[in-house]
Amino acid sequence: MALALSKSLAIDRRKSALFRALTGFGMAVIVGVILGALMARSRWFDALFEPLFSLGYPVPKIALYPMFIFALGFGSPSKIALIFLECLFPIALNSYFGIKAVERKYRWSAANMGASSAQTFFKVLAPAAAPTIFTGIRVALPLSMVVVVITEMIGDSRGLGYFITYSSASFKYPVAYAAVGAVALIGFMLDRTLVLMRNRIVFWERSDATPV
Repeated sequence: MALALSKSLAIDRRKSALFRALTGFGMAVIVGVILGALMARSRWFDALFEPLFSLGYPVPKIALYPMFIFALGFGSPSKIALIFLECLFPIALNSYFGIKAVERKYRWSAANMGASSAQTFFKVLAPAAAPTIFTGIRVALPLSMVVVVITEMIGDSRGLGYFITYSSASFKYPVAYAAVGAVALIGFMLDRTLVLMRNRIVFWERSDATPV
C-alpha cells in the first residue's frame, strides 16, 4: 500500500498532485497579492476588477474545467490553471480588503514624514495588511489540494486523485482510504508550514493558529 502511494506521488514530479497544487497556488499568491494591492490603491483598477471578483466568486470554478481541458488538454497545464483561478479569489480579495482597512491616520503620518508612495506602501500598508493577506493565503492553500484531487479524479492517469478513483473502482477500499489520508496529511503539513512562515513574517502578531 505504501509502495503504491509512493509511486503515485513520485512517478513524475511535474505531474504529481503536490507539484500541480503548489504551482497553481504559488502563481495565485503572486498575482493575487499584486492585483489586490492595485485594486486597493487605484480607483481605475478597483472599478474594473472589483465587479469581476464579485460576480466570479460564487461561480464554482470546477464548472469551468471542461473549458480549460479544451484549451490546454488533460495534462498538468489545465489543472494548474484551474487551481490558480480557484486560489486567486480569496488571496486577491483579502489583500484588497486588508489594505483598504488600514487606517488613514497611518497614511497621513507617513506622508507628513515625507514618505514616498512606495515607502508608504512597503513600510506602512503592506505590514498593516499582512495578517489579513496571510488569512487569504491560508484559505486558498487547502483549496489547491481540493481542486487538484478533483481534477485528477475527473480525468487523468496518474496522481492522487486518479489513484483514489482507481482503487475505489477496483474495490481496494483500504488503499483508497489510505490515499485520502495521505491527502489530509499533506494538507496538514502544508498548513503548518504556512503558519510557521506567517509567524516569522508577521512577528509582531504571532499566533499558534491563524483564524480562517
